[in-house]
Amino acid sequence: MTSSTTKDGPAAVHKPTLLPSLTSLRFFVAVIIFLFHATGYVLFTSPDVSKRFVDLVTMGGWAGMSFFFMLSGYVLTWVARPTDRAGGFWRRRLVRVFPNHLVMLAVTAILMVTVLDQVFDERKALLNVLLLQAWSPHLDVRTAFNSVSWSLSAELLFYLCFPVLLTLVRRIRPERLWTWTIGLLTLITLVVPLAVNRLPHREVIPFVELGAEQFWIIFHFPPVRMLEFVVGILLARIVITGRRVPVSFGGAAALTVAAYAVGPLFPPVFRMVAVMAAPLALLIAAAAVSDLHQQRPTLLSSRPMVYLGNLSYAFYLVHLQVLVYGSYWLDTTTPGSTPFGIAVLVLLFAVAVALSWLLFAAVEQPMMRRFGSKPRAPKTPPQPSGPEPAAPADRTPATAGAVAESSGGIR
Repeated sequence: MTSSTTKDGPAAVHKPTLLPSLTSLRFFVAVIIFLFHATGYVLFTSPDVSKRFVDLVTMGGWAGMSFFFMLSGYVLTWVARPTDRAGGFWRRRLVRVFPNHLVMLAVTAILMVTVLDQVFDERKALLNVLLLQAWSPHLDVRTAFNSVSWSLSAELLFYLCFPVLLTLVRRIRPERLWTWTIGLLTLITLVVPLAVNRLPHREVIPFVELGAEQFWIIFHFPPVRMLEFVVGILLARIVITGRRVPVSFGGAAALTVAAYAVGPLFPPVFRMVAVMAAPLALLIAAAAVSDLHQQRPTLLSSRPMVYLGNLSYAFYLVHLQVLVYGSYWLDTTTPGSTPFGIAVLVLLFAVAVALSWLLFAAVEQPMMRRFGSKPRAPKTPPQPSGPEPAAPADRTPATAGAVAESSGGIR
């Protein structure tokens, strides 16, 4: 990593476009979310095995979304240029998100009607098409059709606000970035859960042990989840401006594992987001710094892992439907032996990876190549020192390069 003295701080970094470790981590997180959802579709005859399986992956299901939301803010900030315009940014993000989403929505609707003989709900379908479902207080609306797409509904708000958010965050003096980050993490870990805990415990949802309104606000409501997205923006600015990240990647990983282990001991209102927020923030920042300093290839920087990371958006959209219809056709909702259950999990996972590759190769990549490319920046002589150019008043930041199109959180 090279550095220079700039207005951003004493050691502002010169940024490589690719962050392979963060890209690879996306796939690991997507796998945990797959296993989390599999607990409802692959059952074991042994109650002890079933309980251990659920206990092992449930925290990962909740924490995975925090990771993706923070990573989205981080990557979009990392690749932003001061000369980028909001219109171009929004176009690229819509091209990135909607083709895969609409294909999977259509596939899901067809399967629901033809295989499960369910009624097609036009209102829910319209909200899904427009990615507005996460704004509904009704769980059946938020989880209609391909239910994992609720997170895209939240991301759509993030993308709409990103140009303004980044402009504001860029105005924060580098030495105060950690203060702002800690403040936001305090909101996420204490203020929001305590406020949500005061809401009525009506219509308690058994699996999450929260009232319907509580679950909506703390887990699905886009403005609340945007706090994590802004943390990602701040983390990127911390690394870009050369601020010190207080732990190594190994230390951050250890903190994340520790939080994961103790998370189930906390009340549900803290368990879903609060417990893992700070460790995940440190993990993302430390992984980025590790990529900057990396001298030798690692597992996370290997080509196969980076490629799987690039598949993670398609995998995320495909995996739940593979579980739903795979379990239906294989009848895995009838408890089976442990070896049978593991074999089914491996089979369904392999099918999900294969279908995600198909969606990636047939839809996502062609659409991005055709409509999502970004004009190349004009070539200028390298400037190893001097102030970072300020963003012109009539322009807003956006994304650039391969990372923006392949590593923006889930998407």
